[in-house]
Amino acid sequence: MSLFNLLENFFFSFLATVGFSIFFNSPIKSLIPAGAIGGVGWTVYMILFNFSGNAILANFFAAALISLLSEILARKMKYPAIIFVIPGILPLIPGLGLYNTMLSLVEGRYTDAISIGTNALFVSASIAMGVLLITSLVKTYYIILFKINNKKLQLKKLIK
Repeated sequence: MSLFNLLENFFFSFLATVGFSIFFNSPIKSLIPAGAIGGVGWTVYMILFNFSGNAILANFFAAALISLLSEILARKMKYPAIIFVIPGILPLIPGLGLYNTMLSLVEGRYTDAISIGTNALFVSASIAMGVLLITSLVKTYYIILFKINNKKLQLKKLIK
């Protein structure tokens, strides 16, 4: 995969993510950062998929990166992380796989429908797991940080 091809993929996934952000009525200040997150996520997916050939693994790591960048930007821009996560992961959703599953079902090719549908289901689950992992880790981090700061505050009150 050439650099031009990666830049082209980044650009179009950037535009798709900005379009989804507009559709979801995201704040105007969040459109460019959300587009950048979507573009980076899709580019990482393309690199990992070309390197490993495993769509499930590539989607997991791309979704985890999108979630991590969204959590960071949410803190910096003081917006909810979901404003960046949802539009950012939409380019990763296996729409063609879902379409081909339904097409195979309508045409009566049930073994193809099961095969394609199972793959689309696992890809969707890997996206959800990538987002869930990072979101859970970040929330756990902030809960622990809150408890530590609360203990420090109690100690200061006890000393005075």
